Amino acid sequence: MNYDLGRPYMVPMDVAVRACAEAGYRYLDANLCGSSREGQPLAKDGWEKWCHEIRLLGDTLGIQFSQAHAYWTIGDPFLPDMTRADGEWGEELMRRSVIAAEILGVNWMVVHPYTVKQETWYNYSKSFTYNREYFKRWGEIFASHNVGMAIENMGKTSTKVSYCACGDEILEMIDAVDNPMVQICIDTGHAHLSGIEPAQLIRQAGKHLKATHIADNHQNKDEHFAPLNGSIDWPEVMRAIREIGYEESFSFEIHHLTSMYPAVLQRHLINFSYALGEYLMAL
Repeated sequence: MNYDLGRPYMVPMDVAVRACAEAGYRYLDANLCGSSREGQPLAKDGWEKWCHEIRLLGDTLGIQFSQAHAYWTIGDPFLPDMTRADGEWGEELMRRSVIAAEILGVNWMVVHPYTVKQETWYNYSKSFTYNREYFKRWGEIFASHNVGMAIENMGKTSTKVSYCACGDEILEMIDAVDNPMVQICIDTGHAHLSGIEPAQLIRQAGKHLKATHIADNHQNKDEHFAPLNGSIDWPEVMRAIREIGYEESFSFEIHHLTSMYPAVLQRHLINFSYALGEYLMAL
């Protein structure tokens, strides 16, 4: 809940937290990615004060921020000389994400791997080398702030593929980084878009699965729909989650359930999403 009538980042986090608490939620994912965009709290002066205010609000409402999403770039992350397009500011926003997660008491914060492009496809070896060094460095920083890092599976279509769109690449990266505080987030929508059964990817991740992005789509784009609005086999997803003994957050990433509606109506959809989560838990 941060869109208002299709406009992103228009609903403040405190409003969203209150609405989720009223619906019955007690564990939330802090969207620090959205909060890092231009004009948003993490990109402005006074960002640490804002973090403490959100933490206090959560404590007051009985909300635990068990999961978060870190800053990531929009568009091509690399310049032609292979330096990062967001430069030092991107590094600063990631640093702020880590400190914000620590203040909020986040257990696992999700990060995106970066893709080194080769025309419309990707360069596997360069992508692997860049992400290995990037996640080794940031994984140590995350751990020093008592925040776990969860690397997210990305998407693949017939014309474009992102690095870590398959389980083998994510598991290879986890082994290469070799840090128990660097593990995996499974995005069910990304898996489905890539032609991979989300339940299969959950089973492949196994003990390394520490965070989830639960969303549905029709396998043609990353729609971020609520479960049962697309074509994912949800009973099988829930079986897989139980089989691996997953104990972390079952975290919806379904902003397009609410995004086209004005904020005043979104509370009713958030109430529905809580009931939907209860239904899925019982499958």
